[in-house]
Amino acid sequence: MVDPMTDLILPSNANYLNFQHRLPDKRLAPWVQCLWSIGGTGRLAEPRTEKFYPDAGASLSIRLTSSHPIITFCFNRHTLIETLDTTAPCLGIRFKAAGAHCLLGLLPEAFTDTHHRLDNELEPLSLQTSSLQRPRLQGLKPVVERLYQLDSQQGLRLLETWLLHRLESQPPSDSRITTIVQAIGELQLPPQQLGATLGFTRRTLERKLKREVGVTPGQLVAYSRLNRARHGLLETTLPLAEIALQCGYYDQAHFTHAFQSLAYETPAAYRKRKLSQIYKA
Repeated sequence: MVDPMTDLILPSNANYLNFQHRLPDKRLAPWVQCLWSIGGTGRLAEPRTEKFYPDAGASLSIRLTSSHPIITFCFNRHTLIETLDTTAPCLGIRFKAAGAHCLLGLLPEAFTDTHHRLDNELEPLSLQTSSLQRPRLQGLKPVVERLYQLDSQQGLRLLETWLLHRLESQPPSDSRITTIVQAIGELQLPPQQLGATLGFTRRTLERKLKREVGVTPGQLVAYSRLNRARHGLLETTLPLAEIALQCGYYDQAHFTHAFQSLAYETPAAYRKRKLSQIYKA
């Protein structure tokens, strides 16, 4: 069974992007989807665009330009269409929903849906003024400086080590929200029923998810259905009506409307576009 909160659908132009990824150490697996890198080819080529679909996760990206590193952070709550440049290497951490809060203490309310710059906010703790600067970001600045001397795989291992240090120094105090997010991703029970099993009232669950994940329980369900549908459209030849039922939509019309509202294209158009890219690769 596909777990839409953890399975990867690689970019259609992964080879062009020099895309590489590393699955996290099992101690980080509840909160981290993968560590990744792109670019570093040094070639001047036409920039390409790629869609990034909402799943309530978050991305920490470190672009190693020749003059200075550019560090950005983004919570993924809407489909983003981004132009990707391969001339300079870029490394990053892809957090699952609630992962950035549990490991780094970052709250979605402090960020917009576009990439938020962090490179000027990694000074010593005594000099920090921004609400984004938490003790768990300590140690990132020297890690970023070392990335310039490493290849992509070495860099990903270094980022993983930094996360493990953060986990050891300040382990998450409450694992219930992670458990609920994972269970919602599996689409087995309604969120309120899941919350009740762990001692949350409906209102408490909604408030806690909104604060730590940045979305409502209903949005998490919608994102999980979208990701499961994307896998079904690419990995099977099932008709749309059958995929709709397997993913929890009422019927094909409901599926088409819900998919288009999040992905900005119909399921049929998504399948045609992605499959044509695969065949051309």
